[in-house]
Amino acid sequence: MAALKLTSVALAVALVSLAQARVPDLLVRNARVVRGDGRVIARATVVMTGGRITRVAAGNPAGRARREIDAAGRTLMPGLVDAHVRVRDWTLPLLLRWGVTSVRDLGNDRGFVLPLAAADAPDVPQIVAAGSIIDGPGAGSDAVIVSTVADARTTVRNAVRAGAGVISAGPRLHQAMLSVLAAEGAARGVPVAAQLGRTTAMEAADAGVTSLEGLSGIAVSAAGSPDALRAQFDDVDAGVKAAIREWPRLDASRLRTVARRLIEQNVVLVPALAHVEAIAHLQNPSFTQAAIRAGVPRDIGGHEWDVSEVMRRHGWTTTTLADFGAALPMMQRFVADYVRMGGRVAAGSGAPEPFVVPGTSLHRELQLYVGGGMPPVAALRSATAGAAALLGIADRTGTIEAGKDADVVLVDGDPLRDVQATERIRLVIKRGIVIYDR
Repeated sequence: MAALKLTSVALAVALVSLAQARVPDLLVRNARVVRGDGRVIARATVVMTGGRITRVAAGNPAGRARREIDAAGRTLMPGLVDAHVRVRDWTLPLLLRWGVTSVRDLGNDRGFVLPLAAADAPDVPQIVAAGSIIDGPGAGSDAVIVSTVADARTTVRNAVRAGAGVISAGPRLHQAMLSVLAAEGAARGVPVAAQLGRTTAMEAADAGVTSLEGLSGIAVSAAGSPDALRAQFDDVDAGVKAAIREWPRLDASRLRTVARRLIEQNVVLVPALAHVEAIAHLQNPSFTQAAIRAGVPRDIGGHEWDVSEVMRRHGWTTTTLADFGAALPMMQRFVADYVRMGGRVAAGSGAPEPFVVPGTSLHRELQLYVGGGMPPVAALRSATAGAAALLGIADRTGTIEAGKDADVVLVDGDPLRDVQATERIRLVIKRGIVIYDR
């Protein structure tokens, strides 16, 4: 009899536990759901349990959860993805605060960033990291320098073995070396992201590069005298300045030719226009002070981001900043045209370059895309499904659908009508954990 009573108690406890387990953690009702891949549900309920999205249902079906939110008049969108950052300790909370739940780090201390990426903790953004940049002779001490094919192959193999999810190629590499990096990466399922200098965009596409960072190599490809412009990159800072000066002079038909070649090779652009804009405004105190006030630590804003030092380090002048300002509208139009022609763009900000604030800069990046003529739905896709696909994490995030990680952001308004609505954040959820709740 005692045994029977014990069994009954155990069964009752099990039934209670089972009933509790069936109660979702979070239920968001009446939201406009922007799924991230172009699909929109005007009014829907999204259910999250155990760190995953378990149901997306049109309307307001019956059900209950441990926490319920009425999101009428608001938009639920996927957690944002910044495809070009350099993670530092102080950047992590800022990224999450602004709804950036996944990032791609393209150059860092590998002893810092690769373990952080491998840990995949729910309270920091998901990180796909390269570790050290791979570059040619003359690069700084933070890069792995390769000068032979054997060096290049060994370096890629070592990086992948250490946990790199992307290979980051620097501007001193020629096409032949990029081809080796791309072949070695492809053999291991790891893409190559390139910041170009000595190689043109079309050469990089032919070499098998997956993404071009900061629209690098495009001006050289489209220039009337590409070899003369390429030669400027014997000094990378001088080459960047020369390429930026070239943008307003580029012929539209040549740019379309470059775009078509890149699209044929399925090259993804990661524009980092927010970085270009920040450089253009370096001597604008209202711009720089607003950036510093946006949560940047005092020692960063007061020392690393000292305007005079930044300009001295790169050899920039007032004229250089004006050149960046003149190039920006041309770059914006090129990015919008690239998407219109069928090309792929993944949003990347370049944070935390000086005055490119982690988190907020990605929202500005999207605004710059729309300002250049890109539809808001395409801009938002570039920071959700499109960027997730580039990072190789589309099976986990980038869209709102059952089975994906519960990485979502609730905002006031409709970002498909007004892209600035992405900044009006009410709630950030990373893998089911509420990170920010206003």
